[in-house]
Amino acid sequence: ILWNGVDIRDYDYQAYLKELSCVFQDFFLFPFSIRSNIDPEGKGSEKSILAVLEETDMLEAISRLPGGINTHLNKSIWEDATDFSGGEKQKLAIARSLYRPAKLVILDEPTAALDPLAESEVYEHFHQLTRGRTAIFISHRMSSSTFCDKILLLQDGKLAAFDSHQRLMQGHNLYRELFEAQAQHFRTVRLEERAQIA
Repeated sequence: ILWNGVDIRDYDYQAYLKELSCVFQDFFLFPFSIRSNIDPEGKGSEKSILAVLEETDMLEAISRLPGGINTHLNKSIWEDATDFSGGEKQKLAIARSLYRPAKLVILDEPTAALDPLAESEVYEHFHQLTRGRTAIFISHRMSSSTFCDKILLLQDGKLAAFDSHQRLMQGHNLYRELFEAQAQHFRTVRLEERAQIA
């Protein structure tokens, strides 16, 4: 594996790790304070922590807690702790990833517990926050690909396409079929939800 043309084994290991920030499907939040989960080294400012929480749509919920960002997670360990929903926990994991000043940010299906609208909002903020960095989004939800500079489409474990959303929609049948199938599914679900409300 090369990083800027250099074999990653030639880098200092700790320096190399500082250049990476990842959120995987099976992320973990520690039973510490929200602040410590976002900034484990404790070197950042409260202002920067609050900013990343706002970008991931968690600031309002955390501001309502008596301890704010100093509130512990995991009620089974701490009496005064809070337990968030699965989607809120995912947003905290994303906030932690964004907080790191890494040059390469990898998101591997980190928003699976979010509904499509909430996921879209998170990705839009994430796209803004990763300006100047390289970000890799891994997702089966095609809607998250619309703002990406380039899309790498895999089929049967092989590279099937590599281009922008607009170009793939114009010239790649598989990509267009996948995108339109998911879009149609979400339109149908929304129509059914509206019919139930009416």
